[in-house]
Amino acid sequence: MWSEKRGIENFIFFAVFPIVINIATNFTYFISTDSYSILEIVNSCNVFTVFSVLICCLFNFLTRQRELSEEEKDELNKKMYGMKLLNIIFIGYIIFALLIVKNNSIFISSIIMYVAYINWYMFKSKSRTVTTLTETQKNWREFHNKASYEEGGFLWRIKPMLVPHVSVSFSERVRHINWFSIIFILLFTKDFTIQGIPMLIIILVFLISDIIYILDMFFGLYTETEGICTGIIMKERGKRSRRIYYEVYVTDFFNKREIKFKVDDYCGYNEGDGLKLIHGGLSKKVVEVKRI
Repeated sequence: MWSEKRGIENFIFFAVFPIVINIATNFTYFISTDSYSILEIVNSCNVFTVFSVLICCLFNFLTRQRELSEEEKDELNKKMYGMKLLNIIFIGYIIFALLIVKNNSIFISSIIMYVAYINWYMFKSKSRTVTTLTETQKNWREFHNKASYEEGGFLWRIKPMLVPHVSVSFSERVRHINWFSIIFILLFTKDFTIQGIPMLIIILVFLISDIIYILDMFFGLYTETEGICTGIIMKERGKRSRRIYYEVYVTDFFNKREIKFKVDDYCGYNEGDGLKLIHGGLSKKVVEVKRI
């Protein structure tokens, strides 16, 4: 159940990513004095993001959602209420682009963002459906005295985790720095201009954890999380080498925490295993894993 949920959640990134890129390009257009050159960037990003949105639409079509009872539908609608409110913002921006901005590139960008939002909403709804127990499952868990955990939220993954404090040697801290990411960021920002804002946003989306980890390293902001493995996703890295790695999710339901870490080549963990992680309090980068 949990691994299926994680598989769907991986698609959510590809739905949110076009929104982030288009927000960055649109913001750059509004604050730039050279609108012509920025519009070229907007058009290029529109072509790129419309392709990713179409891929998401295909994945959404292929990802089936089980039939829900009326009670389950009402419960799901309550959980999705916050996302439904975002619908107003995206529709409002489309109207703003059409009637106020009156620029075709910005208007197309607003449409792409709205379609991406619809994909995001559908993926999120399906991921919640996967972890919604049926009446039969609830009765079975109650009969066998099985815990029925609540679903972890997005805030469980991003909130700072600073207690309990764990001491990690400086040599061990430095060993986990991704030097390639840090050097790449420094080289990119060396001659930074306003036209580079969209690219900077894209870089931050992928490398933000490595950048924040520097703060964890310097200030010794390490903590530990004890939880159960709630998902293992196998992935491949590289077109030629086809190197396999695994994304392992650990959830602490008591303290409402969730951590994700990667394991290369072979994963010796199983869904439901108890694990203790030592990780950065801000970046969530895992430096040690123990079984409990």
